[in-house]
Amino acid sequence: MLKKISLLITAAIFAINIFSCGNYVKLKNDGETGNLTDEENGLYYIYCLGYLRAAEISAEVYARGDRGERLHAIPGIEPSEWLSENIRDMGMPFLFRERSVEEPGLEDFETSTIYVTMSGEISVEIRRITDINIIETIINDFLNAPGVPPPDFISDSLTLNFASEKYRGIYYILEYISGHEDNYYIFDRWTGRCVLSSIVF
Repeated sequence: MLKKISLLITAAIFAINIFSCGNYVKLKNDGETGNLTDEENGLYYIYCLGYLRAAEISAEVYARGDRGERLHAIPGIEPSEWLSENIRDMGMPFLFRERSVEEPGLEDFETSTIYVTMSGEISVEIRRITDINIIETIINDFLNAPGVPPPDFISDSLTLNFASEKYRGIYYILEYISGHEDNYYIFDRWTGRCVLSSIVF
């Protein structure tokens, strides 16, 4: 009797797993760029560089790629436009946009708030900047100040999460780092652009 119950439970779990897997959107890696295709719905997802990141994700996996990719929907955003890897378990999660969605730049992001967090820890907020003059100064520094080499020695590093109503649910990410001689820098680790910051936190 116990053996029969055990077999029934095993079969039920297997059936649940099969059913669950069938609910995932299936994506195919294009094998060259790492971009993903949803052939059933005619969608093509392009992975964005690390300066874009989801602010939060839905807990359940929305789609699976044929190379093990697991992607989540972003609350408040159509998954046919944006998908994200797991922002909690991955050090540098990729954000994917459907090719019909234009990739935003910092100059047209229309930032309304900058969430300053511990580097690598999106959830640990240190400061929230809403003063538009400070925001515009930081953006202007990064876009227009002369590029400089990043410091050889970094004494502290924070993450600047730029948020806007225009791109709700998406952060534009830069690093705020301090080096020797009391210099402070704004740094994009993906493009390598580094400038001196005129704002000191």
